[in-house]
Parts: sequence; structure tokens; C-alpha cells
Amino acid sequence: MRIIAAADWTPKPGHIVDWVPTPRTLHSAATAPAHPVGPSFLQGDHIASVLAQRGEGRVHRGYTCSVVTVDSDLDIDSMTRALTEFLDAHEGLRSSFRVVDQNVIRYVVPAEDVELMEVDVESVDPIAHLDQRLPTDAVFDAFPGCVFGAVVRPNSFDLYFGVDHAFGDGSSQVLGTLEILARYGQEITHPTVARTHGSYVDYARDEHNRAATVTADSTTVRLWESALSAAGGAIPRFPLPLGLDNDEPQPVGTASVQLADAATAEQLSDLAKSHGAGLSAALFAAIAITERMLSGRDRYTVATVLSTRGRGEHLLSQGWYCNFAPVAFDIAGDSIDEVIPAAADALAAAKAAAADPVHAAMGILIGSGVIDPSVVTSPQMVTYMDFRWFPAPSGAHDLAVFTGQGRTRNASLWLSRDENGLYVGSQIPDNPIAAESVSRYFYTLRQVISSAVAADSGTTVAYSADDRVAITTQAH
Repeated sequence: MRIIAAADWTPKPGHIVDWVPTPRTLHSAATAPAHPVGPSFLQGDHIASVLAQRGEGRVHRGYTCSVVTVDSDLDIDSMTRALTEFLDAHEGLRSSFRVVDQNVIRYVVPAEDVELMEVDVESVDPIAHLDQRLPTDAVFDAFPGCVFGAVVRPNSFDLYFGVDHAFGDGSSQVLGTLEILARYGQEITHPTVARTHGSYVDYARDEHNRAATVTADSTTVRLWESALSAAGGAIPRFPLPLGLDNDEPQPVGTASVQLADAATAEQLSDLAKSHGAGLSAALFAAIAITERMLSGRDRYTVATVLSTRGRGEHLLSQGWYCNFAPVAFDIAGDSIDEVIPAAADALAAAKAAAADPVHAAMGILIGSGVIDPSVVTSPQMVTYMDFRWFPAPSGAHDLAVFTGQGRTRNASLWLSRDENGLYVGSQIPDNPIAAESVSRYFYTLRQVISSAVAADSGTTVAYSADDRVAITTQAH
């Protein structure tokens, strides 16, 4: 399992089969009554962004997609059944939204009205086909706001599952693909298979209820206020030039590199454990040291993305189960070993703060004039995902996740770990200055990690500037 750029998906040739709702299901979606629960906070932000982009004539790229290769002939009937069961089990995916009198209203199709049918596609280019279908079908006001399809050939097929970001996150993409495959193979004991999963609609209702209890004295509000005040009132930007003109967003390119192989990743994890911390603390320590080396900053502040799934009914559900929290700490040393304790404390504070919706905290701080609304517009972020947490798909391989590539002014980081090691990727402005800056950043980060592991094990390591060639950049 891995995170890739859209252009990295290169399925073997085959004919394309899509699954779409039947006319009866489309009629049910069109005539569904308004639901009393509106969008979650993240859904509301996303929908507003999509509408703004439409108004500017931009192509919708706010989606995610997962792909996987299955080593057997495609059974159309079994896959149709599996996909129908999948939608039945997730109320969030049976939702769509419409704007009525400037209000975003949710509509939910009953499970018994969900029917899918397969459609053979004339296109012979699956990459071009998916690039055309995702922007029009994986969108909040279509039903369903997700797409299913396969590239079919004798003895194998590639399955794809794409969804508007309003209805899913990175974990949902992986879990959804695993659930579809399990239902396809009738693996009724697979952990992802349930008649119904925890409802994201219920989650959205609960989120708004929790937000109503947040006050200026809440721990979350105080943490955000402290972190932003110490950073000059805003999350610091990427520490190196990104080649922007008047700070305007630019079309996205991608950059990625392997930071460590499996053995080195495990050694770094052991180093963190020696401090009573997890690997994520070591990674944030490494990033902080990297940024001080490149910018001279003695304090590190960033927004991080944290899962809000918990361990209960929402653990394996489909939805955008995320919240944002600040990670802020002084960089009191030159090595990961020295900085881990501060990073671990900051992460613990961030995880505690994630219990309250960030929108409630920001609303209080903006409303009281403590911060300017501009500080919450596309901040620099760091996300970490450990793919080893997910069960391996049976009879399938090369499960990968990618996102749509729109426009950005940042170079936020996506760190991931799988059985082969540690990786970092970023969506960056598509220009040579940004490419060189991010290449230098990744190279430095990799040196920091390797040096820490080498020091802990009593060995030595060195990279030359030529190692930066291993970093790839791709424009959409």
C-alpha cells in the first residue's frame, strides 16, 4: 500500500467497465427528501471551495482515488453485488448535497433503493477515462459522489474507487477498497464487512453538538491561541522559496522520495520507543530539525491532521474522519534524540485538542479578534499514515491511493510507512524553484533521519548532493 501521484498509475491494457446507478436509483436520489443533518464542518468547507472553483470555471480536483490489481478474472455479477452492498452499508456514501436558498442541504438515498449496473466503456485509455470521470462524477452533488470501475483483461483486472473528498479521506480509500474486495470474495468474516457501519451522518450531527460546547476556556482554544501567538499569529509557511507570483496558488506538481528502508524505519521507531514515544514523534522531531537547518527557526509550528475515527462504530466507516490540531515546540537540540521529548509532548497535546472540532476553536479566536481569518486559509500541514495498520487484501496487490491535483501555494507533507519503509510526498507549485526547494528539503530530512539512526547504532552514513536526483516531480 502506498500513496502515489495520479500519473504513477499505469494499469496494463484492457477494456473498461464502469458501474453506475440505475434509473430507479437516480430517481430516488432526485426525489429524496431533505435530511435534517447538514454537512460536517469539513464537508461544508469543501463544498464552498468546489462551488467557488466552479464559479471561476476550474475543473473539480477535490477527490481521492484508490486502485488495486486483482489476480483473477472479473466476475461482473459478484462485483455488482459487492459494490451495491458497500453503498448499502455506508449512509455517508448514500448522501449527496444541494444548495437551496444558499443553504447546503443533505439528501440520503435509502439502502433499499440502491441499484448499480455495469457499463462497458468505449475508451481504451483508462488513465484518460478516469481523469475525465472523476471531476464530473466524484463530486458532492452527484449520486453517488463516488465512482467504481475496472480495467479488465484475461486473468486479472484493476479496480478503481474514487470519491469526492466530502465523502472520504485517505483511510476511507484504503478501507473501502479492502471492504469491496472482501465483499466481492464473500469473505463475511473480514473485519471491514458489516451489514451497516457507523454513520457519518450521525458523526456530523455529533460534531456540531460537540462544537456548541467549546468555549474560550476550552483546552483546544488555548492550545491554538498559544501556538499561533508564539509563531507570530499564523502557521509558518514552507521554509524555502516556492516560486509564487504575488503569493497566488499555482497548478500542482508532485514530489516524493523514500526517506528510509524498512530496517532504518524500524531503527528510528526503536529510537523513539527508548524515549517512551512513537515513530510519529521522531518524524516531527526530524522535520523540526530540518526546518531549523534550512531557515534558522528555533521553534517549530505546524498544523497536523488527526483521525477522529476512534475505536468504536466509526473505526471502519466511510467518511471524512479528520480534525486539525497545532503541533508546536522549541527545537532544543541538533539531533532527533534530543528533540523527541518535546515533539512527543506537543503531539500528545495535539491529540488531546483533536477532541474538539477545530472550526469551533477557530470561530472563537476569530470572533474575539485574537487571530485574523487569513491564518486558517490553506496552512502548512503534516500528515502521517501507517499503512501497516490495514489488513492486506487477499488475492490482490499494488493497492495505491492518489488525490486530484488542483492548485496550491504550499508544500504540505504526507508521510507514510509501509512494509518497505518510510516515504514523504508533497503537492507543490509546479515550477522549477519549488521543485529545487522541495528536493533540498527532502534531501536534508533524509540526512537527519539517517544520521540519527547511524548515531544510535554507532555507524556512519553520508549522502551526496547527487542523491537529490531520486526525488521525482510530476505536473498534472
